[in-house]
Amino acid sequence: MKFPLIKNTTFGTKLLTFALLLIFGLVFSSVLGVFVLMINGGTITDLKNLQIIQTLSQVVGFLIPAVVYVMLVYEKPFNYLGFNKIPTWSLLGIVAMFTIIPFLGMVNDWNDGIVFPESMRAIEEQLRSTQQKSEEIIQTFISQGSLFSSLLIVAVLAAVSEELLFRSVIQKALIKIFKNAHVAIIVTAFVFSAFHMDFFGFFPRFILGIMLGYMFWMSGSILPSMLMHFVNNATIVMLYYLNTRGLSDIDAEHFGSTDNVLVIILSLITTVAIFITCNRFKNKTTVISTETE
Repeated sequence: MKFPLIKNTTFGTKLLTFALLLIFGLVFSSVLGVFVLMINGGTITDLKNLQIIQTLSQVVGFLIPAVVYVMLVYEKPFNYLGFNKIPTWSLLGIVAMFTIIPFLGMVNDWNDGIVFPESMRAIEEQLRSTQQKSEEIIQTFISQGSLFSSLLIVAVLAAVSEELLFRSVIQKALIKIFKNAHVAIIVTAFVFSAFHMDFFGFFPRFILGIMLGYMFWMSGSILPSMLMHFVNNATIVMLYYLNTRGLSDIDAEHFGSTDNVLVIILSLITTVAIFITCNRFKNKTTVISTETE
């Protein structure tokens, strides 16, 4: 099969194609979810229904639109998506997912403690209710399902599908639109966090989105970002799994929180230092490859 499947597309046509595919994918995955509930019966919180609906959401809503879009309009779709060789230094990103934990814990506690004005109290209650339902779904998913199925759907599938959509497609498109990688990475991280529809977890997820975006931009490969995303989600799955089975009393929602200001500052400084180091390696790699060409 020769790519692109649609020849001679303008950038505007590419954006329209992507928008239509994404809207169709999101709507169609929701429709399929309704059919699942009609066929299987029960509610969305039943484990079997939850696993199927979550898989449909990731595959039909995120993964397929991203892959089909790139196959339609780009000559080398898998290279465009970022399936390139992983630079060894980019694996430092996995270390950064752990060094950032105390700082993220502080941000998460602050975000979770936001109180709306009295005039917006009804909105706050609705957002709190949405957050609670999401937490209950995750707990049901992990407490009733096997560790393997939880890791497969929540960690592996989410990491692959979300990174392809947000980093490989949306971030690269925004870099072309804004002509500035830093702005594009920040805007993509904002959209990434907003898509999860969890206001009281928005800012920690926004920071993680920035980290994932910079790693993709620096490495030129989507694989390090996928690994980092997987590590983050897998850590949450493991904490929930151990907690629901009485093997640990660690609160997954507030994991890593500390009142020690020094630890929080060192957490941020260490993480930033890792990314500065990665950027220096990236610049050296760029120089070497330019000289080779």
